[in-house]
Amino acid sequence: MKKLSKELPLSILIAEDNYINQKLLLDVLATQGYKCDAVSNGFEVIETVQKKNYDLILMDIQMPGMSGEETMKQVREMKKAESPKIIAVTAYAMADDRAKLIEGGMDGYISKPFRVDELISEIRKVVKKS
Repeated sequence: MKKLSKELPLSILIAEDNYINQKLLLDVLATQGYKCDAVSNGFEVIETVQKKNYDLILMDIQMPGMSGEETMKQVREMKKAESPKIIAVTAYAMADDRAKLIEGGMDGYISKPFRVDELISEIRKVVKKS
């Protein structure tokens, strides 16, 4: 598989409350040459994006304390035109979930459990929109 990082060097934040899912995303993206940061809830996302700019956030939708959707709205408000692309990473896998999340402001969507090729494809698609 061609390394995504050679095509699209990105700064990625992983927002995922499940340690195993977080580790899986970190490991998969590391195989593509990325060094990503990871946080486990929406409050940590807000704190982290205030300190560092990211090109992309992989956002779990069901996080404790603040949902991924609410976190996305706060990031968009805070960062305005410099807002990173945000891909929903969620166990919501019904037919209309993708459309609802995209209409709600997400730039992309991937359901859990994800396949590596689907994740890389969605990242490429979302980043090309910018």
